[in-house]
Amino acid sequence: MVDHGVRGAAGRLFAAGDELGRAGVYGLALAVLATSALLWRRHGVRVLPGAVVLLAACWSFWDSHIFWPRGVLTMLGFALGFALLTVASSASEADRTAPVVEVPANP
Repeated sequence: MVDHGVRGAAGRLFAAGDELGRAGVYGLALAVLATSALLWRRHGVRVLPGAVVLLAACWSFWDSHIFWPRGVLTMLGFALGFALLTVASSASEADRTAPVVEVPANP
């Protein structure tokens, strides 16, 4: 837990916020792992870069949150990781849903 130097009721609120934030980061990391595993099964190794970037961002988010400079880089890491997962998972979706054009036989 981080000591914010705040005492009294505000200090207890900061402590509770730290506990809730830690639980939230663990939940986020678990969701990233689950999403990455499911996307891996469907789209293969293409999802690995996005999954690695997201897991690194989760690790950094655990103690940096959104504060400059590391927290801002962490948020950019989340954006990059989600973008990579989106591109990796939509590329094969486009391949599967490509229209089939049938050419009629000559009469």
